[in-house]
Amino acid sequence: MTDLTKTFANLLLHGDTTNAYKLVENLIFEGYTSLYVYENIVREALYYIGYLWEIDEISVADEHLATGTADFVLTKLDANLGQMLTNEQHERNSKQVMLFCIEGEEHYIGIKMAANVFKEHNWNVKYLGPNLPLEHAIHFANKMKPNVICFSVTVSHHLKQIPTYIKALENLDYKPQLMIGSRLIDKYQFSHFVSKDTIILSDLEELSHWIKERAKQRDRAKTFN
Repeated sequence: MTDLTKTFANLLLHGDTTNAYKLVENLIFEGYTSLYVYENIVREALYYIGYLWEIDEISVADEHLATGTADFVLTKLDANLGQMLTNEQHERNSKQVMLFCIEGEEHYIGIKMAANVFKEHNWNVKYLGPNLPLEHAIHFANKMKPNVICFSVTVSHHLKQIPTYIKALENLDYKPQLMIGSRLIDKYQFSHFVSKDTIILSDLEELSHWIKERAKQRDRAKTFN
């Protein structure tokens, strides 16, 4: 972990929204991508904070304060980047994505960053946050019919719910592309929980690559039509 990431983690633990955002904003002005900020600053800082909780150096309240502060930073960054995209008059993508955490999963910063990545590629994003019961996910998917459904699992005891979610969502009549993201992918064999058609993402770099490849395929299809 870099000194900058540790500084950001300490700002989160102190609930210092002003300086936490300034740190991120300065990186963007210096030419770093939002993806770099998500992966190397926010994610790594939260992993460090989780480690501090595991060794009893901070409390659950401290961790919640840090998460809330990170949430504020991401929301403000998303709004400012969105304004930049509007000013540059980027073409709106017709594709829609629905993102959420499965029932009982309260660790939502990762899926929120994934939502931001989709937004920055001009997708129509429906971000539903943490702890979404399956029946509500199905109802929303049937109503909105997103092209992609992306959900997240962070805590290992929620893994047993994955096959139920996958099976139910794959049975939707219109057949969306399913994605699952988790920091647990390096520890568990996720292929045991999902079907061969589900895309498994270990980080936001992989997600960004998939979105870009999808855009290239769409552009090629337009060329030949």
